[in-house]
Amino acid sequence: MVALFAVVGIAVVDGFGVSIDEVSQREIGQINFDYVVGTGNLPRNHNLYYSVAFEAPLILVERLLGLTDSRAMFLSRHLLTHLFFLAGGWFC
Repeated sequence: MVALFAVVGIAVVDGFGVSIDEVSQREIGQINFDYVVGTGNLPRNHNLYYSVAFEAPLILVERLLGLTDSRAMFLSRHLLTHLFFLAGGWFC
């Protein structure tokens, strides 16, 4: 069943738009990632700590792949989110 979800998810990953909070979630990941690697400061805003454990690794993947186009960035985020879902399904 997980294999079926993988095939379907990968086939349709480029058919979805950007949700209302994806841009701000990506920004949270960027700010925290830059702080952790020592290239940025962390502003005093309690909203910046929401879902950092998931968002910061997505920024790392973006940077490792050298993604600069916003479409490629969000498609990679959608694909990685789906793969994370599949891993959770597999382990459950």
